[in-house]
Amino acid sequence: MRRLFAFNVTVLTVSLVATALGAGDESAKGGAVTARAAFDRLKTLKGEWKHEGEGCDPTGEKEPGWDRVQYKVTGAGSALVEVSGPGTKMEMLSVYHLDGDDLKMTHYCPAQNQPRLKLDRGASKPERLVFVFDGGSNIDPAKDGYISGLVLSFESDSLVKADWQFTQGGTRKEHTTFELTRDSK
Repeated sequence: MRRLFAFNVTVLTVSLVATALGAGDESAKGGAVTARAAFDRLKTLKGEWKHEGEGCDPTGEKEPGWDRVQYKVTGAGSALVEVSGPGTKMEMLSVYHLDGDDLKMTHYCPAQNQPRLKLDRGASKPERLVFVFDGGSNIDPAKDGYISGLVLSFESDSLVKADWQFTQGGTRKEHTTFELTRDSK
């Protein structure tokens, strides 16, 4: 009886220590992050941001607002809405949300399609979130152009790099990187 009691106490102690050290936490394994941790990190983007660069208008026009990005937490904290170029003809909307153990995003694109991306937890780190293509609406991957990946690198609380991957007809064509700075106004 004493041995059984001692064994149970040992198992309980080891379990508690392992839990306290995060042995069961994905973020402790090889730099991977949990969907929840990544989503919580994304929600820190809440507010107004600006960027410099080419923009997404193929005509090269730079309407007022093209360089703005807004983030809003909505749905009682269940979604993060990103609006790029608010109020412009090339306005884009992306919505991030948890889906069980996954973090997903749907991008509503001026190309009139809606690619879905999913957090690649194994490739992600707390300060570098990697999203990969996970299907979509109004997309024929064999011929259409669509957003197929996103890497968000949190350089600081006021600087984030967003690297968007574009695929055309099944071939990766280009990527565009925006350096977003928090708007202090």
